[in-house]
Amino acid sequence: MNNLRLRRSIGIVITEQHVDFFKSNTRESLLLKMNNKKIVELLQDFNGSTTVDEICERYQLDATQLESLLTYLHKEHILIQQDANYPTELIQNKIRLVNLLEDYCHSTSEVIKAINKLSLKKVMIIGLGAVGSFVAVQLAQLGVGNLIFVDKDKVDESNLHRQYYFEDNIGKLKTEVLKNEISKINPCCNIEIIHSYLNLDFFDNHDIPIDIDLIINCADEPSVDATSKIVSEYAMRACIPHIVGGGYNLHLTLIGQTIIPYKTACFECFNIFLKKINDFENKNIKKLHRENRKLGSFSPLSGIASNLASLDAFKVLIEKTDKLQQTNKRIEFNTGTNNFTVMQVERSKECKWCGNNVE
Repeated sequence: MNNLRLRRSIGIVITEQHVDFFKSNTRESLLLKMNNKKIVELLQDFNGSTTVDEICERYQLDATQLESLLTYLHKEHILIQQDANYPTELIQNKIRLVNLLEDYCHSTSEVIKAINKLSLKKVMIIGLGAVGSFVAVQLAQLGVGNLIFVDKDKVDESNLHRQYYFEDNIGKLKTEVLKNEISKINPCCNIEIIHSYLNLDFFDNHDIPIDIDLIINCADEPSVDATSKIVSEYAMRACIPHIVGGGYNLHLTLIGQTIIPYKTACFECFNIFLKKINDFENKNIKKLHRENRKLGSFSPLSGIASNLASLDAFKVLIEKTDKLQQTNKRIEFNTGTNNFTVMQVERSKECKWCGNNVE
């Protein structure tokens, strides 16, 4: 319990009978019944180099009781073990990322390892449109070291209102434009390009690296459902975590689910769940069929889908899957009501992909 310090993101409010520890990054609060008026001063004295014995002598405290409190506060991510010093470059350039990671880690060495993990991870992003282009940029900003872009499109004027492209990019390949932009953001990011559309034979016809850590599907032609099935079927066979691309039409954004193979509900589990709902709700309803049906998409809604996909991707890559928000959930955001609708989707024993492994 030596070399502890108070996390930078922790706020402390003292009342007559309680001490409220507020985690500003995660918006969580820990309330302890305590009337020690010097608790803030005491905890601030833990600066990463002080020892329990020094604090006990300074405040005339019982070592056993103090160690019990420190153990609890360390477990609850109020105090962090400073067992390694952050490199100067990390403090100067990535202090906000460091502060965020401290909320996920129990020691400074664990924070450093998480950042190093990001630099070694490899992510395939399929489709570089309204969601995929921003996901690519955000992962590069986080320090992800290896990206694979899958897209064959060129930048069109109609893309500019909702995608990460600009007027002087028109007519150029999206993959090349993003590679150039990311080289400015994160020069250490290695980018491979597969100039192809996603089709049924994609994974058979291309030499796919075996060390991919995450696949994010943002392709929506002919539909998000069709492309996500292709991606999910491959990712389940290869046991690769994957994120289903979010949809975005008019006033509704579908937040794509994050899938950890054989641990969370998979794409087929979702299909089984949604089919039961749709079979009931659409009974005796005749569907109007229209060719080439294109609805409007809206940049802020695409941004919501890309931001939340990037956040879960970040957690997968630093191997904090217990912190994921989009597993086992069907999530929709309605801009008309400003509400998120969440339906819980559990793994299904009927699933042909992972049902045999459901307890």
